[in-house]
Amino acid sequence: MVQSSVSKIVVIFYNIAQLLGWTLILLKVILNLSKNNYAVLTDPQLLHALELVQTFQYLDLVFSILGLSQTKVVPSFIHVTTRTCVVWITFPYAINSPYPSLAIIPWALGDIIRFGNYLNDGLGLGLDFVKILRYNAFLVLYPLGLTGEFTSAGDAKTFLESEKINPKINLFGMEFPLSAIAFFTVFRIIAYPGLAYMYWHMLKLRSRFYKKRKEGEGKKVKTT
Repeated sequence: MVQSSVSKIVVIFYNIAQLLGWTLILLKVILNLSKNNYAVLTDPQLLHALELVQTFQYLDLVFSILGLSQTKVVPSFIHVTTRTCVVWITFPYAINSPYPSLAIIPWALGDIIRFGNYLNDGLGLGLDFVKILRYNAFLVLYPLGLTGEFTSAGDAKTFLESEKINPKINLFGMEFPLSAIAFFTVFRIIAYPGLAYMYWHMLKLRSRFYKKRKEGEGKKVKTT
């Protein structure tokens, strides 16, 4: 019982940290855009914040494997790994591109809603509008975010080709035996099939949410 309580507290604090982290990232992007700095990654603090907050999302997988959350392992792995690769591999070569903001803003909005919903459930707040946002906002945010990822990868590839360099990909400060240009090419091929899978997964969750919501409303009508 004590272990269960400790685990719940750890998960809640993680959700709070992610919520605050993505809120700060969103504000940082908005601040740069308000100053007409559309190449938001020229702000080095923003890239470092993204690396930290996004990489820590692998805890989502840990919690799922340990049974501490209802997150599904496969969709979570795809979601976290794709975005982590974009942050660590694509963004460093797209510093002067305006497209990363098109990815970061939907990411931030989506995760503010997602982790807000986790806190809503974990703390039993009963905020219905948060759940409605969770199961509807992705319809717009997912394709917007992936479009930002896709175009950022395109600009990163163009930059490397213009500089006539093709470094090995670097992830978490470690070099891997795959060229960056090859990674960008492969990523742009699999990006939209990946979106289709994630969309299918979220649509199933959305359908389940509205089914339970309808059943709950039916029970209320019967009791009254």
